[in-house]
Amino acid sequence: MKESIANATDSELFQLIKVGNLQAFEQVYDRYFIRLLNFSYKRMGNREDALEVVQDVFVRLYTHRERITHTTYLHAYLQTLLKNGIIDSYRRKLVQEKQYMAIRELMEGQGITNTSITIDSKKLEEQIHQLVNQLPEKCKEAFLLSRVQYLSHQAIAAKMKISVSTVEKHIVKALHTLKKELGIVGLVIYWGIDVLR
Repeated sequence: MKESIANATDSELFQLIKVGNLQAFEQVYDRYFIRLLNFSYKRMGNREDALEVVQDVFVRLYTHRERITHTTYLHAYLQTLLKNGIIDSYRRKLVQEKQYMAIRELMEGQGITNTSITIDSKKLEEQIHQLVNQLPEKCKEAFLLSRVQYLSHQAIAAKMKISVSTVEKHIVKALHTLKKELGIVGLVIYWGIDVLR
């Protein structure tokens, strides 16, 4: 069986993946992982970021396997997923950079110094942990996977076996709760502490 899978065409492997064949999935992973990683690394220039995007491609391939229409050109499909993933990664970084700039401007405008942040950060962090622990279990899990483990919404959806839209709802709910209790300035300061140290 292993030998026949190793010699299978992309089209045959794809059909096996669609019905949940893990050996076929592993074969596709072995066949294309390095190629995709090299492609991603050349465009992103950072091995860690490149690896994260490629891993997300395979997560999406497997979790969405039943909804993907039949394709003979599996490599082309993976390349499309990868290019979209790279674009999404750049967009996220751009948003983060804008957020960091906004945090700096907010703190400079309010005369907040690094010393005062260091003094208050421990108390603020404790308050955050208490609030997060009071969230509903699924909401808490999605939020921590996003903000602590820095997983993408797609990766969280796959890990929790829920839809991406449900992940987004959980995270929005968590942020709304924190914002309500801490205020927007407290929340922004908390996420900006590591940036300013």
